[in-house]
Amino acid sequence: MAFGRSRNSEPPVEVVDWRAVERFKISTVERDIGPGRKRPVVGQNAVRVPRIEGQERINAPCAFFGSRTARVGTADHVVYEDEGTQRVLCSIGEPTSVGDERRYRVYDGQGQDIGGIRRLPPSHQLHRHTWRIEQPGHPEITGLNKWSTLNPLGVAAHAAGKVLGGLAMAVFMSEPDGGDQRDRTLLWSAGREKVMESDDYTFTVMASWLDRRLAFAVAMLGDR
Repeated sequence: MAFGRSRNSEPPVEVVDWRAVERFKISTVERDIGPGRKRPVVGQNAVRVPRIEGQERINAPCAFFGSRTARVGTADHVVYEDEGTQRVLCSIGEPTSVGDERRYRVYDGQGQDIGGIRRLPPSHQLHRHTWRIEQPGHPEITGLNKWSTLNPLGVAAHAAGKVLGGLAMAVFMSEPDGGDQRDRTLLWSAGREKVMESDDYTFTVMASWLDRRLAFAVAMLGDR
C-alpha cells in the first residue's frame, strides 16, 4: 500500500548545507500534507531539515542514506553528502564493548576519526541508559532523560503530572525488555551548556560548535 506519492510529479526540494542545521530528522517525506495535498510527497531517505515555505511544510535534505529502507537504529550507518551516494559524509564504525558499555567511533568521508559515542548502562533500576559524545577540543557531552535533569521539586511536579496518564498508557508504551518509553526526551549538555535536545526522531541543536556529523551519528544509532 502506498502512503505517499512520488516526488516525480513535483519539483525536488533543494538540498541545504548540513554544517549549520539547527533542527533535523531522518525521514523520506519531502513535502508534508497540507493545502491541496492529501498525501505526503516522499523522496530518498535522508537527514532532513523541517521548514515552512509559503503555506507548505517541507523537509529539505542535507545528507542522504544509500538505502531507502535505512532508518533510525538500523545497521546502515553511512551518510552521504550527495543524493547519488558517491561522497561519504560520515560513518559509524563497528561497536566495541567495555563491560555493559558500548562504544562507537565516527569517521569523516576520508576515514579520519572525528569523535566518539558511548552508550552507558543504567545506574540503577529506576534509570535507563545514558549517552556520551566525545568531540575533540570540547567538553564531553552527556545525554540524559530530560526530566531527570530537573531539580527535586521539578521532578516531583513532573512525576505528579504524569501519574494518571502514565498508569493508563503504561501497558501500551512499555518496551519488550520491560523498559519505559514514556517521556523519553533527551537533553544533551556539556557542563551547564545545553548542546542538543532529541525527542524521538527529531533533533534540535543549540550549540553552534557541535559537529553536526556527530549529531547525525547519534540519530542513526537511535535511543536503543
